[in-house]
Amino acid sequence: MITLFDIPSTLPVNAWSVNTWKTRFTLNYKGIPYKTEWVEYPDIAAVLQKDNIGPTDTKRDGTPYYSLPAILDVDDTTGEIKAALADSLPIAAYLEKAYPDTPRVLPEDEEGLEEQKTFARGFLREMLPVLTIMCKETLPVLNEASREHFSKARAMDLYGLYGVDRLEDVPYGEAERRALWEALEVDFGKLEEKVAKTDAEGVWFKGAKVTFADFQIGGCLIWIRTILGESSEEWARVSAWNGGRWGRFLEGLKEYETVV
Repeated sequence: MITLFDIPSTLPVNAWSVNTWKTRFTLNYKGIPYKTEWVEYPDIAAVLQKDNIGPTDTKRDGTPYYSLPAILDVDDTTGEIKAALADSLPIAAYLEKAYPDTPRVLPEDEEGLEEQKTFARGFLREMLPVLTIMCKETLPVLNEASREHFSKARAMDLYGLYGVDRLEDVPYGEAERRALWEALEVDFGKLEEKVAKTDAEGVWFKGAKVTFADFQIGGCLIWIRTILGESSEEWARVSAWNGGRWGRFLEGLKEYETVV
């Protein structure tokens, strides 16, 4: 059985993270049974170290950076640990090899695989307004145990833009919010140009077939919808952008939204 490590919230649906949703979508799409272990931000490093799951990066101070999503794949019969790893792309690559009879999400050719990697790694860098908006909106719905950690960590991610040490100090008044939403609409327009290239074949990033890139887009959309609320004015706005593409896009992934 696979254990997916995810970050909880105070919301009824619990799952919200743009990054862990990529792996949750992958598992659901492939139909692989799994369970979720919810981990508060300050506990991530200790939990992953306990299960011998390595860091995904190095912090600016040179210490290892542990992050989610992560999975632990254990043989139900023998108890043998088959895999213990973090980061959504390596996890997807592992699942392709370990569960070859399930639907693929990554191309088998090198060029196609590199395209998926490039898109996933650059996605949020090209959607910076969504980081500011959604990090500010996410902070209040996290459990108390995670808020301080999230505030400092996300402020560090945005330090080049704002130069502050806490998320609470990022400017977010009416004028700032308006500018951010206008910029985000422009960024979704650029994303639409990429996705629309294969519209003749289908609605997904590569046309007719769902791939990992679609889970990257879907993870971002479900983050917005979950945190701001499905009935919110903001989600109505996003889902209607580009001729309603993004509302339809997430609706197309609905059968893979199961949280277990």
